[in-house]
Amino acid sequence: MNSTTTLLSLFEEDAKQAEPPARLGMAAAAARLVAYRDTHSDGDELQAHLVVACPFCDHQHIHPAGLASAPRTCPRRSRCVGRPTGVYYFPEVATW
Repeated sequence: MNSTTTLLSLFEEDAKQAEPPARLGMAAAAARLVAYRDTHSDGDELQAHLVVACPFCDHQHIHPAGLASAPRTCPRRSRCVGRPTGVYYFPEVATW
C-alpha cells in the first residue's frame, strides 16, 4: 500500500463517522439599536446597527440597520454564524 492510498482511507473513515449537525430550529432573540457616526461617509446622518444576543452561541451578532433616523428593524431573521443550523429572529428592538 502506498502513502496516497493510506491517506485516502483515513479521509474515508472520517467521512463515514461525521454526522450531520442537529437542526436547531428558530428562536426569538433580544436586539437593541445602536447609533453611530460613519467616519467613512460624507453624510452627517447617524447610522444604526442592530446588536443581537444570539440564543444559540451566546455571542452578539451585529446587523446593519440603515439610518438611525429611520432604522430597518423588524421583522427580520438571520442565521447564526457559529451554529448555522439555527435561525433567530427579533420580534422587537430596544433603543439605547
